[in-house]
Amino acid sequence: MVRAELGSNKRYLVFSPEPVGEISALIARIERCLPKEGTALLGFDFPIGLPRSYAEKVGLSAWRQALRLFGSSDWNHFYELSDRPSLRQPFFPLSKQKSGKLKTQLAETLGYRNLDELLRRCDKKTQSRPKAECLFFTLGVKQVGAGTIVGWRDVLAPAMDMIRFWPFDGDLNNLLCEPGIAVAEIYPGEAYTHLDISIGAGTGLSKRRREDRRKACEHLLETVTSDCIKFSEAAKSWIQWGFEHEDDFDAMVGLLSMFQVVTGEPGSGLPADDPAVRTIEGWILGQQSSHLFESLPKGEP
Repeated sequence: MVRAELGSNKRYLVFSPEPVGEISALIARIERCLPKEGTALLGFDFPIGLPRSYAEKVGLSAWRQALRLFGSSDWNHFYELSDRPSLRQPFFPLSKQKSGKLKTQLAETLGYRNLDELLRRCDKKTQSRPKAECLFFTLGVKQVGAGTIVGWRDVLAPAMDMIRFWPFDGDLNNLLCEPGIAVAEIYPGEAYTHLDISIGAGTGLSKRRREDRRKACEHLLETVTSDCIKFSEAAKSWIQWGFEHEDDFDAMVGLLSMFQVVTGEPGSGLPADDPAVRTIEGWILGQQSSHLFESLPKGEP
């Protein structure tokens, strides 16, 4: 993770990447570090919200309601991977399954024609990135299912009473004006566009190579400057060197993208015409709804 703290000089100091530590205690640790009446905005790189099509099928209408149910009572197997997925145990496949039409199998078993029907609106293809993976799928380099399980079960659920979820619990500006912890979903692939970072498929640069990371982000120390942000010397050295690992790179990029959103450019990006986004699906912070290539199904707002 990468963090920034507001100093007495009214400037945020950006620190170098550091280990998250014990994940189940992360939010409680951050809460203890907050000054009285202080606010923290946490960005997590995993989905926060459910596809509306899935939520309707299982009778869930609100994100908090769903997160409280998962892992208990009739939903006690929800977080367990299965080779025979079901609506209340949807994460698939087990790691031992490496071949076959696995995506088709998952979609059809859950009652869909394909996994595109299990994407949230914010997961769809945009002008700057391909579509995301279905959050229930757990195989391959693009999968987000494993991170979703850990993030929901071990990080968010134990801390539900300590945090406010954007956009479910209110507009971003309102959440940031209240003391305590606000949580939002971020996505490095989206953050790259906010910071003019070109890396990955079609660019000739790989996020897995340190020298490529260095080339892709060397402009940040010059372009990400304002009267309210300053890089620590350690943070500067990590950027200039190209980071130790791609996760360090993504954490820094995610934080800097969050700064841009909080200061109004590009803004939160939340669509104003879609109630399901605010109740059950959620949204990626800073993603502009006007940049989506795929529209909502007919009959939906």
